[in-house]
Amino acid sequence: MGLEYVVTKRVFGFDKDKNEKYVAKSVRSGKVNFAKMCRKVSELCGVHRKVVDLVVSGLVDKMAEDIDDGKSVQMGEFGIFTPTIRAKSTDDEKEVSSKSIVQRKILFYPGKIFKNTLEDMNITRRAEIETDYTDGSSNGGNNGGNPDSGDDGKGEAPDPAA
Repeated sequence: MGLEYVVTKRVFGFDKDKNEKYVAKSVRSGKVNFAKMCRKVSELCGVHRKVVDLVVSGLVDKMAEDIDDGKSVQMGEFGIFTPTIRAKSTDDEKEVSSKSIVQRKILFYPGKIFKNTLEDMNITRRAEIETDYTDGSSNGGNNGGNPDSGDDGKGEAPDPAA
């Protein structure tokens, strides 16, 4: 299936002109939670789901310890996790302190596997859904995808037994 995007209108710049432009925005098709991912890995590797859960949980715990020590953690071709900060700028070097730090975060740099996945990923524009309900209908002015629905809803309903 790949990644889908929609076209959105954005305002760029903070000046009085407020230039509007159109840009592609990715749309997530869902989310896989930890339990489901453990189940998938369990099926792939032929080990019990709880074993996968324990190993991955242990891996995350140990990664967190190393990141807490300020280390980057490289996970082979998976990628690198690097602790970093975002800080306020100051005019004087002496004003810079730990109080200048406004955010701590972990950057993920994808490895070869994910880079290849991204390069090969199919990207398509999501079909637009009609959202104009001004005609009083509940289907956005669409007749169920059929521009000519036939009898305008005045005839008999089809017999489900037929």
